[in-house]
Amino acid sequence: MQSTIRVLTAHFLFYVALLAATSGAHASQGSAAVATLDAQIGGAIPCERLVEEDFKNTFEAPLSVLSAKLVPAKDGTAEYCAVNGVIQPQIQFEVRLPSKSWNGRYFQVGCGGFCGVININNCADALADNFVVAAHNMGHVGLVVKDPVWGSDPALREDFAGRSTHLMSIAGKALAERYYAKRPARSYFRGCSTGGREGLTEAQRYPADFDGIIAGDPAFPGRLGAIANNWDAQKLLRDDGSEVFTPAKLDVLNKAVMKSCDKLDGLADGILTDPRACSFDPAKIQCKSGDGPDCLTAEQVAAAKALYSGPVNSKGEKLMPGATPYGSELSWSGAGRRSLAEGYLRYLAFPTNPPADYNYRTFNFDTDAEKTEEMAGKYDPVAPHTAPDLREFEQRGGKLIVYHGWADAGVSPMALLDYYAQVTSRQGGGEKVRDWFRVFMVPGMFHCRGGNAPNTFELLPELVKWVEKGQAPERVVATQSGPQGVIRTRPLFPYPAYAKYTGKGDVNNETNWVKASPKKEPDDRLDWIRAPK
Repeated sequence: MQSTIRVLTAHFLFYVALLAATSGAHASQGSAAVATLDAQIGGAIPCERLVEEDFKNTFEAPLSVLSAKLVPAKDGTAEYCAVNGVIQPQIQFEVRLPSKSWNGRYFQVGCGGFCGVININNCADALADNFVVAAHNMGHVGLVVKDPVWGSDPALREDFAGRSTHLMSIAGKALAERYYAKRPARSYFRGCSTGGREGLTEAQRYPADFDGIIAGDPAFPGRLGAIANNWDAQKLLRDDGSEVFTPAKLDVLNKAVMKSCDKLDGLADGILTDPRACSFDPAKIQCKSGDGPDCLTAEQVAAAKALYSGPVNSKGEKLMPGATPYGSELSWSGAGRRSLAEGYLRYLAFPTNPPADYNYRTFNFDTDAEKTEEMAGKYDPVAPHTAPDLREFEQRGGKLIVYHGWADAGVSPMALLDYYAQVTSRQGGGEKVRDWFRVFMVPGMFHCRGGNAPNTFELLPELVKWVEKGQAPERVVATQSGPQGVIRTRPLFPYPAYAKYTGKGDVNNETNWVKASPKKEPDDRLDWIRAPK
């Protein structure tokens, strides 16, 4: 009997000691030292061990690691630990952790459209520079630009609205801490379109998640899906679903716009520096009778005018800040707009989804726009009738870079400038706000990329220098490339400054362009139906 008691006592003491050791390990990780930047840090535990680690009680939501395996070095990217997992209820993610060469930084990438995929390859540049990198599917599996059927679940709507991006930042940094036994010293985010929206949401709702954020062409679902994309789809498509414009007719329209407005910035180069200076009337190229190869039909003229003016109700009130810009014509797609609009309206726009046979063309811009405000308040970084508030992000020392294509037909560039003006007007004016928030407008660029203009540029190195060394980005070089290599380069400057040709040297070389600024700071706030009260 006494021997049995001794055995039980020994087992009891062993488990007490094991529990104490485990608790102590977790406690030490919670207060782990901050990583030293650029110190070539290696994993403190084997990569595969992360599958066995317990993350259930560490976060706002339980996390499960499904797999963890080493991936050999290849093509300039060092060996890393690839971790796949899920955050409750179904936020799927991948985190890649350099196994021997971590630079002490965490990097997270945003998604696009309705998401539903893990865009981990969009982190390739940061991983090659030895960041820990992470991506997630925003809480659901689905098609990026079509049929967000998961929107019937309120919990998945919450994840799409921003919860998933926030939880990914917590989980990604916690995985890094568990693997290296050190916390990331700095954290960064980059995304475009939906990813741009994620970035602005983080800055406003979760200002402690990231030290630096890059947000490109931010797409506000509540403004776009139900209103702007729907408006464009109804104008660019006929009732039978056929396109109003053929590619050839869009080319006719674009050439007419360029002929009328290209020289307004002092240089005929196929790029509009600021499309707002253009006031071309498509009626000038309307066919005199019927149709023809070098003119527009009356139907096409009406559609073009509707896009350039932007969504309005029957009273003429603007339903969106901004409109489709001149110079974007070659990227117009009625089918693309319909896919986004119909998906949003069927599954995300209203508190209760409409019947399965709901048709986007039944949307009434007089009576239905208001019905979409509740969900817009959930998804958009700024709820209807309110202004952005980034004071806490600023006070914490956060740095924000936003870029936007001036020829973006999908997300109006004027909407971004309205957002920026709302921030500058409330947080000390443009000069003060540029200490922590800078906008780069990209002439001729379509949505996030593309267009007959320099549209490729590197902002992550600029953001890191700004956050860690206080060196704000003053001049960023954009490049346009083709099959034969570089076509032209041009500098980008923090808005409201812009690039101006010196008049001498190769116009396609950025060294022959200088910074120019308007005589006074512009006020780009727009009057529209959901403007801040």
